[in-house]
Amino acid sequence: MPYIEVAKGVQLYGLDFGTGTPVVFTHAGLTTHKMWDHQTAALAGRFRTVTYDWRGVGASDKPRSGYTIDVLVADLCTLIERLEIGPAILVGHGVGTHVTLLAAEARPDLVRGMVLVSGAPWFAGDHGSEGGFSAEFTQWWRSQASETLSPQLYAALCERFMFLRDPGPAVAQAILQMALETPLHVFNSYTASMRELDHRARLGRITCPTLVMHGRFDKKQRYGGGVYLAKHLVNGRLVTFEASAHMPQLEEVDTFNRELATFIEAA
Repeated sequence: MPYIEVAKGVQLYGLDFGTGTPVVFTHAGLTTHKMWDHQTAALAGRFRTVTYDWRGVGASDKPRSGYTIDVLVADLCTLIERLEIGPAILVGHGVGTHVTLLAAEARPDLVRGMVLVSGAPWFAGDHGSEGGFSAEFTQWWRSQASETLSPQLYAALCERFMFLRDPGPAVAQAILQMALETPLHVFNSYTASMRELDHRARLGRITCPTLVMHGRFDKKQRYGGGVYLAKHLVNGRLVTFEASAHMPQLEEVDTFNRELATFIEAA
């Protein structure tokens, strides 16, 4: 790091701090590795923390094509192998939880434990159960023309769905800047490849210790999705953040970091 080759001609940018149990953080959609700064700052004195930008995002290489969920999973596994840090604790947020779950199923030898933050048992749809995108978010998002995503839309997304309380202009600006580091073609390609994702059948096959972290008032990914994941994963446990929406790692940062550190030490 800061660059490591995961495929011919494709390097991912990342940061690798600390020593001890390795922890690999996968960011959410429309963010970069920077979303985990408060976690690496708190944990790198006790653990080895690795954050990275997805292929096509932030400072990572941006090839012409290849932006699918399968590629994201392969890149994560290759990153762990190239750094020789497996088995590692994998931490994912939002869309990053899908990458984490698929990697844990495909390569259990590389995964010591998982942390799923603001995730869901599937990518899209209702499926007759509580979980996944909220109706409010889905209706709002469909009312926007995704091909005309703009800084104004990203700002509205942050204001309406990310936080329980106004995080202030500095945090909102940081979220906006990360969103602008994701080319629209890349974002659309990744999400298109995830539309049929449904993890319900695979949850019982994933046996590593798993911590599910979810804000009680998440208006984007419904809290019920976190409940479902914790209930149906073999070794799942739920931690509920009572003063958070979609971003508990920022809204209740001290509690989040404490729970995360406790899990890493026990896994």
